[in-house]
Amino acid sequence: MRIGILTGGGDVPGLNPAIQQVTREACARGWQVVGIRNGWAGLLGINPDDDTANAQHLMPLDRHTTRGIDRFGGTILHTARLHPDTVREADMPAFLEPQATYDDRRWADMTPHILRVIDHLKLDALVPIGGDGTLGYAARLGEEGVPVLAIPKTMDNDVQGTDVCIGFPTAITRSIRAVHELRGTASAEASIGVIELMGRHSGETALLAGYLGSADRTAIAEVPVDVERLAALLTQDLRAGGEAGAVMVISEGATLEGAQASADDPVRTDKFGNKRLGGVGDTLARDLTQRLGVPAFSLQLAYLMRAGAPVSQDSLIARAFGTLAVELIAAGNTGRMVGLQNGKYTSVPIARTGEGASQVDVERYYETATFMPRITRPGMGQSLSF
Repeated sequence: MRIGILTGGGDVPGLNPAIQQVTREACARGWQVVGIRNGWAGLLGINPDDDTANAQHLMPLDRHTTRGIDRFGGTILHTARLHPDTVREADMPAFLEPQATYDDRRWADMTPHILRVIDHLKLDALVPIGGDGTLGYAARLGEEGVPVLAIPKTMDNDVQGTDVCIGFPTAITRSIRAVHELRGTASAEASIGVIELMGRHSGETALLAGYLGSADRTAIAEVPVDVERLAALLTQDLRAGGEAGAVMVISEGATLEGAQASADDPVRTDKFGNKRLGGVGDTLARDLTQRLGVPAFSLQLAYLMRAGAPVSQDSLIARAFGTLAVELIAAGNTGRMVGLQNGKYTSVPIARTGEGASQVDVERYYETATFMPRITRPGMGQSLSF
């Protein structure tokens, strides 16, 4: 048996423990393991007709090469946000350009090449670790007959079919710490601190961080923010007595109703042309200062949410996912994604990733009138209390 592992999308703490555990479990069965560098871009860059340059895209994995990697953040296999079914002309390897047929958006579906590479590498199974984008393409490969066993990771915790993804517990822990530490600054200056957390489509990270960090207000991606009403509530918080100042958290994907955006706010993209969010906290802080005449500052926590070594929950979840993935492959039960549901490790059809991003149940867990979490019953965050 020969299996491949790759990590796609943004990095999160816990990827290296997952890589290490899959490798250990596979090697214990006498299997070969090959790491694919830079996610799907690594497979795209492999030339089956010329192996001389392919080594840069591959990394042999065993107990020795993965020893100690679990102590570090990031991923030893590196990562990329490229999806082989929508490859831009600019991202196409030179040896493939003459063969590419682009649509009117200058994109090409290079799945036939990916299938040829997987066959060339003699992979009996593929273990992609990623979010809904990475795993969505993994589901496509499953439909093409590739034995795929997926592992979910994302700070946003928005992959369907699992209550928790690798990286989410660490993101929550770092975010709570930021809320606590910035409250001192807000109190010292009787100001408003706006902490922007990652969360493009799902506000679960902001919701739990705001709840567990006792933020005064929490704005999530699922609910448009009426800035006038929010400003009135923050004014009440400032006048409430006790600790001076106010602190709130906001998802990067939140929309602001009634706020004035600056013409200088940049539109940012990554090297593959994907739009990067970020800046809603700056816009909100500027608006609050203008409305209230009270100093407001913003902090975009961004990559600090996923930098460094994983917390214990992430390490445990990553190892459990890695072990279960190999057990399922050994049983011939592929085309699935491992997950954690209601406190139990399980697996679901990988097609679940095509159902769209998992989002906060607003009616159950959020008070829209007051911008506050309403977590009064089991369910939300259950993955953090196993």
